[in-house]
Amino acid sequence: MSARTTAPPTPIGKVHWRNRARIEGTIRSLRVQPWAEIASLECVVVDESGGILLVFLGRRKVAGVELGRRIMAEGMVGESRGYLAMLNPDIELVAP
Repeated sequence: MSARTTAPPTPIGKVHWRNRARIEGTIRSLRVQPWAEIASLECVVVDESGGILLVFLGRRKVAGVELGRRIMAEGMVGESRGYLAMLNPDIELVAP
């Protein structure tokens, strides 16, 4: 998967609900969580300005997505359980 644009990433603390955003950060946590009774991978991505939840619906694993990895993600910002979230974002793994 690859992020769609070449625009510079927006600091996570500045993204807004119901707007498309491109972010870059480090994966702080991973878990498989039921979403409408379907197992889905959730990962929290953080940068120095904040954090956002990335949700991969129907996926227990995404190749290359692991704790401590830098990732770039692009998608529509929504909400999940009171937190900003992107569902099925386009992602790009960032070289260390």
